[in-house]
Amino acid sequence: MTSKRRKGFPSETRVKRGDRIVRGNKELSERLGRNDPCPCGSGSLFQALLPAQRVPLTA
Repeated sequence: MTSKRRKGFPSETRVKRGDRIVRGNKELSERLGRNDPCPCGSGSLFQALLPAQRVPLTA
């Protein structure tokens, strides 16, 4: 078994994850994943802020 580096996989920092999107007055260079830091600068993970922003589902 060889490592990912030997096979020539690009590093995660060089892979673009998505299109450029704009939310409010902040421009994001890529889509945010659940484990990415929040762009608001709070230092918490984006997944921790998601439940407060979700709209409750109705049956």
